[in-house]
Amino acid sequence: MNNWKVANPRKNLQFEIDFTAAYRKAVKEFRHPAQIELACLRAQYPAIMMPIEDDDVLAGRIQFGLVGYGIQGQTGGTGYYIDEPRVTAALEFQEGNAKYREDLHDLLTFWKARNTYHIALSGTPDDIRAIIPHEQWKTQPCAASPIIRMAGSFIDFDKLVQIGIPGLAAEVRENLERCSKTGNDPVIYECMLGALDVLRDICRHYKKEAFEKAEQTTEPLRKKELQKLAVALGMIIDNAPANMLEGLQLCWLYSMMCPLIEFGRMDEYIGDLYAHDIDTGLISEAEALRMTQCYFRLIDHLDCETDGRVIIGGYGRRNPENADRFCLVACEACRTVREILPQLTLRFNAQTPKDIWEAAMVCIGEGRTYPLLYNDDVLVPSLMEAFDVDRPRAETYMPLGCGEIEFDHYSFGSPNGSLGTLKILELALRGGYDPIAGNYLSIPTTPLAACGSYSQFEENYKALLTHFIEALAKYEVYLYDVIGSIHPFMMVTMLYDGCVEKGKGLLNGGCAYLAGTLEMYGNVNAANALAAIKKLVFDEAKITAEELVQALNDNFVGHESVRRMLLDAPKYGNDIAYVDSIMLDLHNFLCETVKAQAPTVGLKSYLAVNINNAQNTTLGRWVGATPDGRKAGTPMANANGPAPGSDKNGLPSMLNSMLKLPHNNHAGMVQNLRFTRETWENREGKTRLLLDSYFDRGGAHAMITVVGREDLQAAMAHPEKYKDLIVRIGGLSARFVDLKKDVQQEIYDRVSY
Repeated sequence: MNNWKVANPRKNLQFEIDFTAAYRKAVKEFRHPAQIELACLRAQYPAIMMPIEDDDVLAGRIQFGLVGYGIQGQTGGTGYYIDEPRVTAALEFQEGNAKYREDLHDLLTFWKARNTYHIALSGTPDDIRAIIPHEQWKTQPCAASPIIRMAGSFIDFDKLVQIGIPGLAAEVRENLERCSKTGNDPVIYECMLGALDVLRDICRHYKKEAFEKAEQTTEPLRKKELQKLAVALGMIIDNAPANMLEGLQLCWLYSMMCPLIEFGRMDEYIGDLYAHDIDTGLISEAEALRMTQCYFRLIDHLDCETDGRVIIGGYGRRNPENADRFCLVACEACRTVREILPQLTLRFNAQTPKDIWEAAMVCIGEGRTYPLLYNDDVLVPSLMEAFDVDRPRAETYMPLGCGEIEFDHYSFGSPNGSLGTLKILELALRGGYDPIAGNYLSIPTTPLAACGSYSQFEENYKALLTHFIEALAKYEVYLYDVIGSIHPFMMVTMLYDGCVEKGKGLLNGGCAYLAGTLEMYGNVNAANALAAIKKLVFDEAKITAEELVQALNDNFVGHESVRRMLLDAPKYGNDIAYVDSIMLDLHNFLCETVKAQAPTVGLKSYLAVNINNAQNTTLGRWVGATPDGRKAGTPMANANGPAPGSDKNGLPSMLNSMLKLPHNNHAGMVQNLRFTRETWENREGKTRLLLDSYFDRGGAHAMITVVGREDLQAAMAHPEKYKDLIVRIGGLSARFVDLKKDVQQEIYDRVSY
């Protein structure tokens, strides 16, 4: 993360020093957040834009500073940020004179209490902090944790392509002139126009560079590419894009100024330009592919592993015929650009053309893990109910990051909280006491040993879950308020529905549908644990509650027979009604409890997501042994997939378990499947038929890795030989050899079909 792929990165922190000086000057001169933001945009761009590289046909590589302005961690940080560890490392080890070193000391001291992250964290209300006291979930046991980020803006790329910079400026100017009638704030409009001028400056910067590089090269084809690029950069300054090159270039540079890490419904906003250029002979299919490949490589160079979504296909596109034509180009670019990003996402339905589906299957079969498959015929009606929106709005849904759902340029629902459902079960077993931290992490409840029935224990567990969910919902609104008061995020705001008309920043009253999402970790293990408790402690009385808790405290050392009974208890993922019904009840309780918070805290919606990145492993380190037979500190199941190795009844049974969970009460879920290459390429087509059946019976999505266990084992033993082996972790893909060893082991332990 934050290792942006540029050929010649900046060697020192002079940009960071200059940015700090610009910010200091701005806060002395101005009080309006938009004026301060504009000053910072002018200091940051084009200063952090990096040179065009040898194989680039689009301009816009970027190296975010260790101090600067961003939206979340992948863009350097949230709001005005500082990367303290890296600035400290530069201070300690980087070459530089005494003045330079003095300036680095200044960076550290100046930004310590002024960065947005610190301001948001330190200002957390006491009633929330009492329940979720810290955000150090990587290094400290916690049942729930705040997350400070503004994840998942999906701007109106289609509008940007259709009206361009001049059309957007005209819209802002029109609203500025009406301020005397509307009562809107004129300053934010003036600053928006200033921000668009900065975008024009970036275009001019790269136009000059492209012409200079064209003059310097002696290779005819490369000279022609650079000349075309320079012309395109010049044209988009004063005109809406007229061809595919101009459209891609404008979208990329605009997104870097936001700065964004989600890239929207690309087939819709590029499809018409692509079809026009091909049909008129302006470009060849090879040139279209090369441009798309470059766009994809630019996304990958951001190193935003959990994000970088490009969406294609599905209902609700204004230009389905041209968009579908571009879908094939996107699939081929994904197949041939063998990088982690973008997370190409195919929304499909009953009308999806067969050639697009086949292109997707080929891409997946070659081990790309993409495209991710989303079934519109299931998801659209489900999202109508979950979000309480009509069908046209639901058809604009966009999976962001690891799989949270938003609506294109309309809603915003950053996942700013983490709920450890298995950790909370650990607390419930002991009346709120955490054996890892050695103290109480929650309100006291009746421990398992004092419960007279399973239903009493389950009720206590659900009370603890509700306790943390209520605090996290309040935190979501607090975070929006504090960050919205500092940051208008003007470039995003200009392309979000209704914001310009209101004259308000995205998080300061501008967003039409301000929502929130809550990430959940440990649901499957918790359901398996509840099933074991119900069966062995209460239904069959084979283990006493005291014996169970003692075995857990000892991490099963000396209690091997107890662990064997726990492991043999029914496990989710085998189509066993006993445990699947418990999983379904827990899923629905969590989703409905989270959803119920929205009207209380003042959000349009607040919904659960069970999507999981590597946090099933990271958070698992701080959960002790649990009643499902899992040992202390080991990974939890990923998303709503079975716990590693626990699905023993075959793929049909595993899919049957997954199909029991509804999609009409949450904002995202991950269904990870792993096939061996032999199974995927089955000559009788059984795997494809099973996948078709899964989707026909209500399967909402599938994230598929095609790789054998022997390949994973060999990669762990000889990583230098498997640098291109890509796997699906949860809501993200990664090069297997780059993962932490315990994450590698968790992936290896999953069942391959």
